[in-house]
Amino acid sequence: MAIDGIDTVAVVVSDRHKSLAWYRDVLGLKVAYVAPGGGHWMELGAPRPHTRLHLCELPEEVEPGPTGVTLLTSDIHAEYERLRAKGVVFRSPPKQESWGEWLCAFVDPDGNEFDLKQPLDPALWKQ
Repeated sequence: MAIDGIDTVAVVVSDRHKSLAWYRDVLGLKVAYVAPGGGHWMELGAPRPHTRLHLCELPEEVEPGPTGVTLLTSDIHAEYERLRAKGVVFRSPPKQESWGEWLCAFVDPDGNEFDLKQPLDPALWKQ
């Protein structure tokens, strides 16, 4: 027996329908699944078996903060500028880390923090 991977990563949001629009229209993530009738379960991201983002609306207030989720791009500077032009708030501009990859942080409308990374070899991450 072994764990074969990660199916979804949940991000807590205040309004899953507004968040779905933001993640789709601003970040450009593809809508992968929405439960019939717009129910609780919503996923964005690549086709299976790749990991997807699950927008999880909870009835109680939750403190926003770092999600530990890192999104990949092959051109961090262009993506940084594209997202800033759409009003995305960044915690930091892209910076090349000591190990060679580029990294920066941004927040969604609920204050959830994500990292954006340009790997050393973006071609390895292409589908």
